Amino acid sequence: MLFTYDGIVVGRRDIGESNCFIDILTDEQGIIEATAHGVKKINSSLLGSCGLFSYATFCLNKTKQRYSVNSAKPKRSFHELGSDIEKLALGSYFAQAVKFCTPQEQAAEGSDSLVRFFAISLYEAEMARDTARLACVKAAFELRFSCMLGYFPDLRGCCNCGCGEHDEMFFLPDSGELICGDCFDREYSGRYFVLTREILGAMQNIVYARLDEAFRFSVSPQAAKLLGIVTENYFLARTERSFSALDYYKSIRME
Repeated sequence: MLFTYDGIVVGRRDIGESNCFIDILTDEQGIIEATAHGVKKINSSLLGSCGLFSYATFCLNKTKQRYSVNSAKPKRSFHELGSDIEKLALGSYFAQAVKFCTPQEQAAEGSDSLVRFFAISLYEAEMARDTARLACVKAAFELRFSCMLGYFPDLRGCCNCGCGEHDEMFFLPDSGELICGDCFDREYSGRYFVLTREILGAMQNIVYARLDEAFRFSVSPQAAKLLGIVTENYFLARTERSFSALDYYKSIRME
């Protein structure tokens, strides 16, 4: 039986000399593992559609519980990520995170398209002109993806008094809440971050803007660095694990 899905390759594992398994991110079926026969042959029609980060329309043949790629029509390739080791590492982190958090052969929940979100994330990483912008893309991915998984931080104001603006706003990554400087317990022993208005504004844009606007913000390089630390802590607290590609990205990124 044949099925057609638009999807992005988020994982690839070679099998023998010419075949490979690919993990395809789709909106209809989550992650689909499919066999791409002969894909490594130089004359393969699948060569341009089954590489990591390839965005294509896949025609899949399903026999029993196994999918195989019958044909694929390329839509967009983010191959330029491979020309920059920092961008490639970040894209690989995005792929690992999406693959870990998305169930196999199960429709994604929520109003935002997961495939579209992942494509936007890769595009923004590909287009980033410097390390600060790349840090902003990483932060937007982590915070918006957390929301798509159902973990919405409450960034509207202080969780105690409702204050929306204060010179000191404390963000608690474990609970996703804000506390203003007047209400914050100075003897609090848990994790927290002090957010400037610039950083809080960026986080609010990521969470509350439309998907196509979530990455459209700019902050200073210093703020971008702290923003990335905040969103990373929040996302990893939700997934309860780290990712090897993230560790590698952090080891090579230019400060």
